[in-house]
Amino acid sequence: MGHIQGIYDEFEKRGARAVVILAESLPRMQEFLKDHQYPFPLLSDVRRVVTKEYGVYVRVNFESVNIARPADFILDADGTIKYNYIGRIQTDFPPDEDLLAVFDSLKS
Repeated sequence: MGHIQGIYDEFEKRGARAVVILAESLPRMQEFLKDHQYPFPLLSDVRRVVTKEYGVYVRVNFESVNIARPADFILDADGTIKYNYIGRIQTDFPPDEDLLAVFDSLKS
């Protein structure tokens, strides 16, 4: 979420919006959000339905159990996925320039 928050103003300049889906319970998210604010909605996927459908669910690996890999998906106005990046570990995110380039390409 932090990497998106850091460039979210660039998203808005390009007419894009972000939604973050967390494989976390709503009560835990609400507790976390008491001390953290984000300019985009956060949704709870406690049953891991969305994370499984998007192929980012991790049942078990060397660093985690029952979570989602960090991932970025960019959808066009019709809901078609135009870009996706699925991190290998929890600190793996796409370069900001790649995300912004996709948004720029969608405007043309």
